Formats: sequence, structure tokens, C-alpha cells
Amino acid sequence: MRSPNRMHERSTFYKYMSLNTAKIVLDSCSLRWSSPVLFNDPFDVPREVMPGINEINIGKALARKLIAELITPREDIQNLNPRIRTMLSDFQKSFPLGIPAGLIERFQEMVNIPPVGIGAPAAIQEMKDVWRGMLNNRRILCLSESPIITPMWNHYADKYKGIVIEFDCVDFLDSAWLIAKPMKYTDKMPLTHTAEGMAELLFMPDNKSIEYINNEIIFIKTEEWAYEREWRISTYARPNSTGQYSDLKFHPFELKSVILGPLFDASEFDEVASLVKMYPRAKLFKSSFGNDRKISIVPLP
Repeated sequence: MRSPNRMHERSTFYKYMSLNTAKIVLDSCSLRWSSPVLFNDPFDVPREVMPGINEINIGKALARKLIAELITPREDIQNLNPRIRTMLSDFQKSFPLGIPAGLIERFQEMVNIPPVGIGAPAAIQEMKDVWRGMLNNRRILCLSESPIITPMWNHYADKYKGIVIEFDCVDFLDSAWLIAKPMKYTDKMPLTHTAEGMAELLFMPDNKSIEYINNEIIFIKTEEWAYEREWRISTYARPNSTGQYSDLKFHPFELKSVILGPLFDASEFDEVASLVKMYPRAKLFKSSFGNDRKISIVPLP
């Protein structure tokens, strides 16, 4: 039966790792979920939101966006923040033939001297502080949709000497990987990085902007990382958890296969094979450098 928590149609995911890490994973039946502050890409999950942005920057950007909306009103305003929607609706009712030029000029003055609430600086600083605290408590597991990505073997599996473990998305076990989400690879700045982006967030309904800040930017990376074909699961540290990572158990039935790297040390085979026997469904495979310049994988007897 399909789990109600399933968010995709994939059947398996893969985790690249060194041999030493693989031994720990297999022996403990657990995976390490890390805070983003430990990630190797300093731009993956922003370490700070609104860098170099203050209430004046945001006020000016918001004023420019409001003016643009008044000059060229959109047909449908239902998906906007209720406060913005009410404001635009009132203007449309008051000026059905368009906003007078004189009024637009008065609004232009707001760009130079935007009205900023007295509590705006504190609110922005609080948001930055909350984000930093959230980063430490966030726990993320990174997976890939393919076991034959050559750079992944090089970067994450100890230069081809490591292992890839395949995990099955088991519905009746409600596997954690059922809620994995694919990364979005884009070189566009996150909305939280510019004043214009923050103005865009303020135009969204509150629940949408909160969803973006809390979740969507967790799943954004620059295009140079697209080769990883990464999927990600995000959660938070358990109560009383310390440090910047958590080792969380998975069910033995979820481990589907273990793939030895092209340069795997044969002297380590017996130990790894013994560990794999702890998993009732797991099968062993060996990878190699194929003549077609791709990673080739074959089952071991």
C-alpha cells in the first residue's frame, strides 16, 4: 500500500561514501544527518539571510514594486499577500481608469525616503538571528538518484575506493526517503539575498513566504552542482541533541544493495561482505571503469 507520506515516484536512492564511513553505516544501521554549516559548499543553504540588507533597502524595493503594480496592474491579485491585495484593490476601485500621473510622482518620492516602521530594524535582526539558530538545529540527509556519476565517486567515495549504498523507498515502513525532494539547480540569487527579493516575499501570502524561507532555499544549489543529481531530506535535531549532526537509524529492510568502488581494496572484501549479511535484502555489486568511459556495475556472486 502506498504511504500517505510519499512525495515522489522514485523507488531507490544512493549514498556515496568512503569505505570507513560505509563500515560505520553498515555496522550501526544509521546515517549521519548534518547541519548545513558542515556542508562543503559555502553557498549551499545560505549561512545568512539578507546579507548587507537593511530596512531602508527593503523599503525602497517595496516602494518600487508597489509603483510598478499601480502603473501596470495585474489582472489577478488573489495570490498576493492580503495586506498588499487590499491596498491594490482599493486603488483599483478609486482609480478605475488608472492612477493619475501626479499621484505616481508622489509615490516615487517614497523610493527616496521610504516609510519604515520603528520596529523594522529589530525585526530584520531577529529574522537573521532566528535563521542562524535554525541552521544549527537543521538536519539534512543528501542522496543521489544515480550510482554511476563519475565525479561523485571521486569526490564523495574516496577517489573511487569507497562504496555506494542503495536505499529502498519502502512504503509500509514509511521510509524517510519517501519525503525526499529534488534539488533545484539555478544561478539566480535566493529571494532572501536581495532587497528586491525580500520585497517579492512581502508580496506573497505569509504562509508562502514562510514556506520559502523555511524550506525552499534548503533545496537550491548553483548550476555547477547539477551533476550530483541530488535529492535531500530535511528535518530538525531531536530534543536534547547536541552538536551539528545526528546519527539516525534506518530499517535493515531499507538497505537494498552495496556497490564497491572501481578501486575498492580487495583485502577489505570479507569484512564488508560480513557486514552486508546483516541486511536481509542487501546484494553486493562491484563497479568498474567501463570501456564506454562510464561507471559499470555488475552483481557479485
